[in-house]
Amino acid sequence: MNRKLIIVSALAALVFLAGMMLTEQLLAPPYLIKSLIKLLLTCTLIGIGTAVSKVGLKESIRFKPMQKAGKLIVFMIAVIPTVLLGFWLLRGFLDLPSIRQNLMQKEQLTKQNCLFVFAYIALINSFLEESFFRGFLTESFRRAGLPKAGTLLSALAFAVYHIGIVDSWLSIPMLLLCIAALFAAALFLQFICDHYDSVKASWLVHGCANLAINAVGILLIFRY
Repeated sequence: MNRKLIIVSALAALVFLAGMMLTEQLLAPPYLIKSLIKLLLTCTLIGIGTAVSKVGLKESIRFKPMQKAGKLIVFMIAVIPTVLLGFWLLRGFLDLPSIRQNLMQKEQLTKQNCLFVFAYIALINSFLEESFFRGFLTESFRRAGLPKAGTLLSALAFAVYHIGIVDSWLSIPMLLLCIAALFAAALFLQFICDHYDSVKASWLVHGCANLAINAVGILLIFRY
């Protein structure tokens, strides 16, 4: 067991969560600034972890050719209606005007820039998250001999990070439901990554899920 690698990876998860929570809750910058902070933090932590593990960057984040990639399209397509159905079922429990106000005031999204931002979320943001959570974190623990611990830590960190973004939108019951759903989503993305033996697979599925979420965001900004 590589204790040093485990400690560095666990600390990286804590630093990432603390840094992004500070950004979200205290600094609350526009989305562009927040994205730059996330990019810098993610790259720095992965870079440090890669140096400690003494492996190449691609190996560190599991960025390699996918195995048995033919059926991945099924997961990519299926995740879109699943997310949209979830929103439709829960829409009565959400304060949609408040969410719209948050997007347009805190995140400074407008009808003019939202399509660019949502494209970034689907393509780049999803890659950053997959590289850090399903790539760096789980791979570090796997190389250290603790793959299950890495999967659970990654899923928990993924859920906590996203709760920091949406906690002001939700009641306590909805918050708990959201945590459970995010944890389950992280485990599903980990399954995809492991099944195809590449973070590219979970990145593509994550990106498709973000497309569905973005469609909801566009609806809120243009309709409500």
